[in-house]
Amino acid sequence: MAEASCTATLAAIGITPRTLQPPRLTQGHIDRELRLWVSDGFTRQSWKEDGQVWTETRDRLVMREDEIIRVGIHNDTPSVRVISMGDKRQMLRIRPGETASIDLFVDSLEPFEIAVVGQPPLSRPVQVRASQNASI
Repeated sequence: MAEASCTATLAAIGITPRTLQPPRLTQGHIDRELRLWVSDGFTRQSWKEDGQVWTETRDRLVMREDEIIRVGIHNDTPSVRVISMGDKRQMLRIRPGETASIDLFVDSLEPFEIAVVGQPPLSRPVQVRASQNASI
């Protein structure tokens, strides 16, 4: 926490490490929205993009590099669930009947998994495709 605070202070006065990628601001900008349900192991997916909404059932989630997705997960089970969004991301704790949301910045091509902690059958692999804006 102290390191992040120090970095933020230095950045505020214009001092940043040479290797630091410019941050992408997420306030008010979401590329797509995704809604998932715990009880079916995240196979039912409801997507929203540019005003269009569609639902599909798939074994794998597909996201694009450098996009920001607002992920809403509804816990339709009778128990509290802790949801992992991959190794380097925060976890969500969701009570029964509640929905929690997180703005997920997909910053690399490395695949990850959205999973209920301690419940391997309740997980879904995420494949990350190269950004549409990537130069060829």
